[in-house]
Amino acid sequence: MTEQLTRLHWADYVVIVVCLLVALGIGVFFALFRGGQNTREAYLMGNRRMGLVPVALSLFISFQSAISLIGFPSDTYNTGTMIFYISVGISLANVVAHFTLVPLVYPLRLTSIYHYLQLRFRSYVVKTIITVIAMLQTSLYMGVALYSPALVLEAVAGLSLWVSLVLVGSVGTIYTAIGGYKSVIWTDVFQTVIVFIGIAAVLIKGLIDVGGFANMATIASDGGRLIFAELDPRERHSVWSTTIGACFMWIGSVFNQASVQRVCSLPSLTHARRIFYLNTPLCLLYYGTLVLMGVILYAYFVTTGCDPYAAGYIKNQNQVAPYFVVQVLKELPGITGVYMSMLFCGALSTLSSGINALAAITVEDVLAKPLTGMKDTTVTLIAKGIVAGYGCLSLVLAYLMQNLSGPVTQMSFSVVGALGSPVVGVFFLSAGFPRCNVYGAGGGIVMGSALSLVMAVGSTLYGAPTPSLPPGPVDRCDVTNNTNTWTTLAPSMWNVTVATLGEEGRFATHNTTTADPHVNGDSVFSVWDISYLWFSVIGFWGTVLSGIVISLLTGCKEDAEKVEPRLIFPFCRKLFGLVEPEDTTEDDAAFSLTKPYETEIMPEEDGMETSSFMSKLSEGRTACT
Repeated sequence: MTEQLTRLHWADYVVIVVCLLVALGIGVFFALFRGGQNTREAYLMGNRRMGLVPVALSLFISFQSAISLIGFPSDTYNTGTMIFYISVGISLANVVAHFTLVPLVYPLRLTSIYHYLQLRFRSYVVKTIITVIAMLQTSLYMGVALYSPALVLEAVAGLSLWVSLVLVGSVGTIYTAIGGYKSVIWTDVFQTVIVFIGIAAVLIKGLIDVGGFANMATIASDGGRLIFAELDPRERHSVWSTTIGACFMWIGSVFNQASVQRVCSLPSLTHARRIFYLNTPLCLLYYGTLVLMGVILYAYFVTTGCDPYAAGYIKNQNQVAPYFVVQVLKELPGITGVYMSMLFCGALSTLSSGINALAAITVEDVLAKPLTGMKDTTVTLIAKGIVAGYGCLSLVLAYLMQNLSGPVTQMSFSVVGALGSPVVGVFFLSAGFPRCNVYGAGGGIVMGSALSLVMAVGSTLYGAPTPSLPPGPVDRCDVTNNTNTWTTLAPSMWNVTVATLGEEGRFATHNTTTADPHVNGDSVFSVWDISYLWFSVIGFWGTVLSGIVISLLTGCKEDAEKVEPRLIFPFCRKLFGLVEPEDTTEDDAAFSLTKPYETEIMPEEDGMETSSFMSKLSEGRTACT
C-alpha cells in the first residue's frame, strides 16, 4: 500500500478506541451490576430470562464475523455475485432449525447441547468424542475470525499482525470473562448497530464515487462480475453448491453450543422459534449489502484505473475491500474508523460467543464430575478462568492462520463444513432415527469426519487454484508508490502476460485472462476440485448413512422402544409411532420454569435426588433379547 494509505486519521483512531471501550464498559457493567453474574445459571445462560430482540441480534452477529465483512466483498470482486446464494442456503437452514433444533432442545432446558448425547445414549465416550470435535471446530473458526481484522489492521494502520491480534483478542476475552453471557448478548447488540452503520457508509459513498447504481451495474456487467445463474455443479460457486451446501454448512452453525445457549436463554418456546424468523431477513439483507459492496468495489477500481492487488499495493486479496474503503472514505475523517470498528465488532462477537460457549461445554461436560459438589460461586469463578484460557488459545490459533492462503470465506466455511457437519449429522441421526444406538453414533461420527476431512485436506493440497475473473486495470496506477512487482503478486490462477512499464511510468497489461479449468471444457475434473461448500453435505450424509447401517447391524427393534420420546424430533415421533410426552403444548405457560415438566428433566438445584426421567435415562443399557 502507499505510504498515504498506511496512516489513518487521528479521528479514526478515536472512533476505534471508543467502540472498544464501549464493549469493555458493557462487560464491566454486568460484572458489577445486575447481579454480578455470580451464579452458574446467570454467567452461562443469563438466568434464562433474556429478551427476544437482543438474543436474535446476538445470534445473527455471532456468526457474521469479520470473515464475511472482508471475504464476501473481496470474493465478489474476484469471482462474481454467485456467492450471494449462500444467504439463500442460510435462510433454508433457519427454517430447518425452527422445526428441529428448537422443539428438541428447548423443553430439555439444556446448558450444553452435548449433554443431549449423554441423555440419548448414556455413553460418556461417544459424547466426549463428539464434544472434542465440536470444540476443535469452534476454536479453529475463532482463529480465522480473529485473523481477518488483524490482517486488515496490519495493512491499513501498519501494525504488526501480533499486535493487532492481541488488541482485538484481549478486549473480547476481558469483557466476556468478567461480564458473562449477558455482556456477550448486549455487546453483540451494540456491534450489530456498528456493523450496519459501517456498511451503509461504504455503500453510500461508493455509489456516489462510481456515478450511481446504473453506472456501477454497467461496469460490473462488462467486467463479468454479475453472475446469477451458474448451474454447472463443478463450479466453485454454483446455484447448487451455494444453496444446498451452504444450508448444510449453516445447520452445523445452528446445532452448536452458541446457538443452543441463545435458544435456551429465552423465557418461552414461542420466543425461541421467533429468533430464527428474525434472523432470515437479517441474513438476506446483510449478505446482499456485502455482495453489493463487492460490485461497487470493482466498479470503483475500474473507474480509477488501478486494481490495488494487480498493481502490488496490497499483498493479499483479502485486503482489497479495506483498501477500497480507505481510498473512498479518506476525505471523511472518522468514517474509516467506523469501518475498522465494524470489522473489530464482527471479530469480537464471534470471539466472545465462541469462548463463552467453550467455557459452558467445559464446565457442563468436560469437568462435570470434578466440579460436582462445589459451591456455585466457585464454579462460576472457574468458568471465568476457563474463558480467559480459551481467549489466549484463540490468539495463538489466529496467529498460525497467516500460514494459510485463499479467501477467508473459503477458509472458514471449510472448517465449519469439515468438522461441524459430522457433528450435526450425529444430532440428526440421534433425534431422527429412534433405532440409532451408541455404536451407530460413534461409528457415524468417525466415518463422516474421515470423509469430510479427507476432502478438505485433499482439496487444499491437490485441488485446482481458486478460479478468479480477470483483474481490473492498472494503467493509471502510480508506479512510484508500488511496493511489489506485478509478477510477484499476480495470482497463479491468472494467465498473465508480463506487465510492462510504459513511457509515462505507468503499468500497461496485455492479454490478461482467467484460467478457470472449466472455461474451455478440455480439462479433466478431479474429485479434489469439488467446491468447498460440498464438504458439509459429504460430512453430514456420511455420518447419517453410516450411522444408520451400523445401528441396524448392531441393534434390534426394541432399541427404538427404549428411547425417551422427548429426545426425538417431534415430527419423527409421529413417523415412528412413539408416544408423545405429556405437557408438550407450545403455550408459553407450559414451559415456565416453575412447571413440573421442566424440573422433571433436570436435577434440583439443591442437590436432591433427580427426577424419575433422569434416573431412567441414567440406567445402564439393557441388552436386546
